[in-house]
Amino acid sequence: MEGRQAVFSKIRFIPGAAEIIRAVGISALAVALAVYVMTTHESRAVHVTMAAVVLLIMASSMLQVSRAVGHLHRQQDASNQASAKAERHYFKVLRRVLAALEAREPYTRGRSKRIGYLARRVGEKLGLSHDECHLLDLAGQVHDIGLLSVPDRILNKPSRLGSSEFRNVQKHSEASFEILQPLTFLADVLPAVKYHHERMNGTGYPYGIAGDEIPLTARILAVVDAYDAMSHDRPHRAALPTVEALAELRRCVPAGYDGDCVTALEEVMQMRQLRRAHAVTEASQGAPATRQPAEAVVS
Repeated sequence: MEGRQAVFSKIRFIPGAAEIIRAVGISALAVALAVYVMTTHESRAVHVTMAAVVLLIMASSMLQVSRAVGHLHRQQDASNQASAKAERHYFKVLRRVLAALEAREPYTRGRSKRIGYLARRVGEKLGLSHDECHLLDLAGQVHDIGLLSVPDRILNKPSRLGSSEFRNVQKHSEASFEILQPLTFLADVLPAVKYHHERMNGTGYPYGIAGDEIPLTARILAVVDAYDAMSHDRPHRAALPTVEALAELRRCVPAGYDGDCVTALEEVMQMRQLRRAHAVTEASQGAPATRQPAEAVVS
């Protein structure tokens, strides 16, 4: 009895459900009444009259059901739009928080946008769809949001981390995943956030998975993340030149990084270096100054 009451209480809270149930109930009652009258009266006129009444009632009920269903659909659409708007706002807030944190230290300033951009370009080189590359860009921009849970004294330590400090840092990829999980539009690329510190030989974290067990998007993010870290100053070391950073990534293939992802990043970086060289050549020849593409100045 209690279970039945719980079901009916849920039904009452669904807007439009009462109208649908009422219309269906009236139709069923009309049909039952008509059948009863037709079976107790042999008059043809009575049969025709009752059939006409039933048809009218059913037509009216169907119209009410149609209107109620339309109302439910409109409410669902409005709810979906409100949910999507809330998710976009949440994502913008996370990006602003990260930007504010990165701006505090010279070596992290602009890091999230650089990683998002390079992840998208590498994804394009590897043949991912436009939508996948766009989502990978967004995921790259917020993939390290979990570092909020790591104390600044650890993140900014000018020497090597101790074992307990490193274990603290290792938790950030799962923390990032948990923070980003409410964003349903990122669902397809959230594994990249969780697994971007896994390594091809299984020595990474947090789960020690290896090879093809690691999603391609995570392998892309791993390469881009490592490249950006090496090619920019850190508290404990100076930045490596682009060529040396790429050479280090290549040295870590196939044990650490996916060779195809490293090759794709090399191709992306070569194109950027060529554009820069072309811009310098034009400037030295007195060509009109032109604004560099945004992608050429992110690193």
